[in-house]
Amino acid sequence: MIDQLARSSAEGLRTSTSSDVGAGLADLHERQAQHRHHVGLAAATALVLALGIGWSAGWLSAHDGGDANQHPTRPVPSHRAVDHLCGAERVTCLGEGRYRFALDRPVTYAPPPGFGLDSGGGATAVMVESYRQVGDTAGITVLERVRAASPGGSGPAHGVADDPQAFVSWVASRPYLDASKVTQTTIDGRRAWRVRVVLSPGADAPNATCSLRFQCYALTYQRGAEPTGIWGKMAAEYTAFHLPGAGTTVVWSWIFTGNVDHLGGLDEAVHSLTWPAR
Repeated sequence: MIDQLARSSAEGLRTSTSSDVGAGLADLHERQAQHRHHVGLAAATALVLALGIGWSAGWLSAHDGGDANQHPTRPVPSHRAVDHLCGAERVTCLGEGRYRFALDRPVTYAPPPGFGLDSGGGATAVMVESYRQVGDTAGITVLERVRAASPGGSGPAHGVADDPQAFVSWVASRPYLDASKVTQTTIDGRRAWRVRVVLSPGADAPNATCSLRFQCYALTYQRGAEPTGIWGKMAAEYTAFHLPGAGTTVVWSWIFTGNVDHLGGLDEAVHSLTWPAR
């Protein structure tokens, strides 16, 4: 269903939003979030009905001399739960609002209220996304095995070390970006480097292609995956660190308001990510 939605949305974007690809992607993300929300509601409703029947039977059994300590095997799905994804590829539900994604180096995520799970095209070996489902179009993306991208996004940039600090410094130095100062921070207790960026007002037209044929300024390259980058009214934060087994790992948070100050609203989601020790 998601692939079909993406294809139809991409077709609509090509015919109706060629002058504003940022708004087009924002619309696509909103459609995807709405679609997942409707699917989630249907699945959750069915689950609640099924559990209600089961619990009724269990209650009657317990009060007919059965086990008085009998409990349902699963709790009622809350507004944060998306249990219909528990059987999805690369997704493991850990309970108590926590989920594990089987990237090259598995990552655990406890999404805050208002954030989706396994958004976009779903988790791959090197990427997983979480779209915010309320307010301005925004989200976070985890990217493993990242290199700085060449201008067209088809390979790694020349002369940039495979190192998180080098990657963030390279992002900050792009002539088409207005960038904050590179700062050192931590994520999941690991030393990391961070920069916030928006497109410069006088930036030339982008010359790379990101997902769904959007023209973008490519910033991340991953072997065998589509490049990711920045375009339109996107404000973005790149937090990079070294993760054993996954190389340079980037947590990319983004929002389509063009204002880097709005990225602070994504901090809770960013810091809900953990990488269990091996």
